[in-house]
Amino acid sequence: MTAETTITVHLTAYRSRALMLQTEHREAEAAYDASIRAYLRYLADEAAKAGYALSTDHGDGSEYSIHAESHAARQRAHDWLATLPDIWNWMP
Repeated sequence: MTAETTITVHLTAYRSRALMLQTEHREAEAAYDASIRAYLRYLADEAAKAGYALSTDHGDGSEYSIHAESHAARQRAHDWLATLPDIWNWMP
């Protein structure tokens, strides 16, 4: 794999989805906002180890998108991403 596959986290959509999963909205917002930068660093480090590039934008459609040369490469990146913890499972 090469960094020709880029995973883009759409921050607005990711935050919205992450907060929907929590019942204590105010506490969840504070925890999310305090941890998102470190979590994104973690994702970027893991992506680099796996041969992927990670980027972010403020998109509000889906939580992330994958840009790759082929459908198979996109599927591999999707499958890899699914093995990583989400922000709530990553937080100490």
